[in-house]
Amino acid sequence: MIKRNIKAIAFASLMAAILLTAFSASLAQSGGASLHGWVAFEDVAHVDKQPRAKVVLQHDPPDSGPAYSTETDEHGFFEFPHASLGRFKLEITAKGFQPYSADIYMPSDFAGNWAVQLKAEAPKRP
Repeated sequence: MIKRNIKAIAFASLMAAILLTAFSASLAQSGGASLHGWVAFEDVAHVDKQPRAKVVLQHDPPDSGPAYSTETDEHGFFEFPHASLGRFKLEITAKGFQPYSADIYMPSDFAGNWAVQLKAEAPKRP
């Protein structure tokens, strides 16, 4: 009888530990978002060294959460690996190119990819 109770208690403890571990893992994985992207530049070949672009991910409205900022690498890639959730305005700027902006909604566990081609600014007339 005692042996059977010890087995039942051990089994219940094991099941509780498994459920608690699974629940903790699901909480750790949910709730985050990430955004990866690539910026191409009009009249710049993909084999050339790419200009750098500033990429800003700002909560919309701006006071509703943190802003994230990064710069593209030499291939035009950028990433925000750990962003919060919600509505954002994505803004991309580079010297000599027209600015780009888009509205984005990032729900829980969002992992998005974004590709943009910045258009060259028109030459200024004297």
